[in-house]
Amino acid sequence: MSYIQDDKGARIAFQKITDILGLSLPADREQAIFEGYVGLREMADGLRRPRTAASEPAGIFVAGTIGREGWSWEA
Repeated sequence: MSYIQDDKGARIAFQKITDILGLSLPADREQAIFEGYVGLREMADGLRRPRTAASEPAGIFVAGTIGREGWSWEA
């Protein structure tokens, strides 16, 4: 779960980050940028959760099925 629990907390964190970075956001775009920030925080929190090996996709390739038809290693 995010350390930002509510809209007010998210707004304060967003404001502090923009202040620290010295950003001056256009007033007509600030809300859209804030919403993007909240969305990125949610995605980042999802990446930080523990996962098992079973939840990771595996790429399995069979050499005989790649390339030209009829080709094999044993030719």
